[in-house]
Amino acid sequence: MHCRSATHSPSSSLSRSGCSLITDSLIQAPGLVLATLAIILVGKPLVAFCIVVFLKYPVKTAISVALVLSQIGEFSFILAAMGAELGILPVQAQNILVAAAIISITLNPLLFKSGGGIERWLERHTPVFTGYLRNRSRPLPETPEEPPLPGTPHAVVVGYGPVGRTVTKLLRDNGIVVTVVELNVQTVQTLHAHGIKAIYGDATRIDTLRAAGVGTAGVLVISIPDLREGIGVLKEVRELNPKIRIIARTTYLSEQNELADAGADDIFSDEGEMALSVTELILRESGATPEQIDRERRRVHESLYRASARVGDERG
Repeated sequence: MHCRSATHSPSSSLSRSGCSLITDSLIQAPGLVLATLAIILVGKPLVAFCIVVFLKYPVKTAISVALVLSQIGEFSFILAAMGAELGILPVQAQNILVAAAIISITLNPLLFKSGGGIERWLERHTPVFTGYLRNRSRPLPETPEEPPLPGTPHAVVVGYGPVGRTVTKLLRDNGIVVTVVELNVQTVQTLHAHGIKAIYGDATRIDTLRAAGVGTAGVLVISIPDLREGIGVLKEVRELNPKIRIIARTTYLSEQNELADAGADDIFSDEGEMALSVTELILRESGATPEQIDRERRRVHESLYRASARVGDERG
């Protein structure tokens, strides 16, 4: 670790003291520093992972919780200082604790980003264990409905937030069989109680999509706004059913090209829909006719979604 000493501002002094503290602690007691880090980076996350798995949450959730907790926060500095002042904690132990806290806080973002890689590694090297955990995390009963009959319009909706809920209701009201894929156990159980077919699982996993009937469905609606998760779903869906029509949601207009490249046929952004709604409101209050409003709405829509429409036309 490199520490500069060119300036003498409070922040640079803090940086120098932090660097020197870590260096001194590693030199004086490397074994204790490494043992403390092992408890923080390995022991605590393992305990958290086991607790989350015991509560029947999926492996992905357990890994995320474990990685979030693979650090000790700034509050440990206060506890260490109070312990030293009260004579409970030796000065060397205080320095080791603070050094370990600084290192764990620095490493935590990198560890959290590796969550997907850790999940894939577990699935590849411990398929029996991860399969058991995946099956164990599924709520029962699986679903109250039979699979759709051949020829029956079938749509799969990923996510049951406000957007997914509205889409599901409208599709069902128009005679289309809907299967919802959701990671919230309580939501899935509620859907089952209302006679709506629902699958509990991670939509980025091909086995979850297969259980939802994506292989034979005509339409897939990705109602979650998370870009990375949406792209993960798209890649698996295109492998399972190349002909399915995919409608994706995103937060920002700037993200639509990435979704289009990943295989989405139609893309709607929160930003774009907000702009369309505002335009329509202003035109209506300005006395525009319904025909004028429809014409301007189409023009703005084509302008906002030109990139995704072009990609969809080329695919079709």
